[in-house]
Amino acid sequence: MKQLWYRGCHWLCVRIYFQRVTVLHPERLPKGGPALYVGLHRNGAVDGFVYHQVVPRGIFLVSTQLLQGFFARLFFCGIAVARKQDEKDQSQKDDALRQCTQRLADGGELIVFPEGTSSLGPRHLPFKSGAVRIALDALARGIPLRLVPLGIHYERAWAFRSKVEVVVGETLSTDLPAGLSELGRLKEMKRRMTTALESVGANFASAEAQRNAERFAYTATLGTPRTCFGSLKSLEAGVPEPLLARLRELEAQPDSRRVLRHQGVPLFPIGPWLLYALLLLGLGPIVLAGAMVNFPPLLAGWLAARKFADGPNVVALWRILIGLPVLVIWAGFLMIVLLVCGAWWWVLGYALLTLAALESLYRAKKLTVAVWNGLVHRPLAREAHEFHQAVLQTLPAA
Repeated sequence: MKQLWYRGCHWLCVRIYFQRVTVLHPERLPKGGPALYVGLHRNGAVDGFVYHQVVPRGIFLVSTQLLQGFFARLFFCGIAVARKQDEKDQSQKDDALRQCTQRLADGGELIVFPEGTSSLGPRHLPFKSGAVRIALDALARGIPLRLVPLGIHYERAWAFRSKVEVVVGETLSTDLPAGLSELGRLKEMKRRMTTALESVGANFASAEAQRNAERFAYTATLGTPRTCFGSLKSLEAGVPEPLLARLRELEAQPDSRRVLRHQGVPLFPIGPWLLYALLLLGLGPIVLAGAMVNFPPLLAGWLAARKFADGPNVVALWRILIGLPVLVIWAGFLMIVLLVCGAWWWVLGYALLTLAALESLYRAKKLTVAVWNGLVHRPLAREAHEFHQAVLQTLPAA
């Protein structure tokens, strides 16, 4: 029952906060048996909620600070390990290692974040050796372990109803050369793990290079089946200068600073402007009505992020931790009032409206940007479309 609770809780968190989770290379996921997943850590504890959708049987190695207090334990569970600055004695770390090894010996799945903490910066943080030690300990005990890297990529990690991609990497080889010392085995396995994690991540030279790559990667996905990760990966070495020149040319237009943007990219209608306007007229009222009837949880999540989030990588977490419980309480209160009043059909109407608003929000935001720009900044439409085509022609169809 405990694991069923966390599966349901994490599913609800992801289902409400994100528009869609796409798994790339799901065929690489082990079909059973002991498996150690090492995942890139980008968006705070929310990464765990998303990874849990991909590896539903997985147990996390989590910081003890996430398990302090009843409220935190409603969202988080796993094998507790103290951060280096919180460690009181070596026995606590040894006990966590034994639990991890036992989990794998029992044929279970374990998920570890080798970076230890999260960052939305241009590069992954330094990888610690804990996951490697767990793997080597399991192998020394004869456990037929599979070591699988996971990458995670958000369109906008903090944005409500954004999209997420999880990349499943190739299973690492665990055969090590004979004669290696214990330290040599650790270094070789850590080297392999680092290479594998970098293959499912995207690393850039600077924050500016990252921002440019994310804008071009999102542009490449518009109206195409391309993946955000594939486009980001192709831009690790930098955005080609001809594309940067086209972007500077577009942004040099007189009205470019006043255009609306979605995920940092100005959108314009492709086809009849009136069709986009009609679609927005259909979806807009649904989104607005859904926001109005759920204003308290939306406000609570927004206020929590403003007050408690100390960086963009925990904005989504605080919105979920506060907004979701308030949503459950608010929805329960409304339904009880409606049922007491005998308006049971309004209960169904509230549920359907909320679901419809969630499903419509992402498309409605894109339509709003495109319709406004198409109406007010029509002269820029041609340049924007040509820029989009230039991106598609330059970047590989990944």
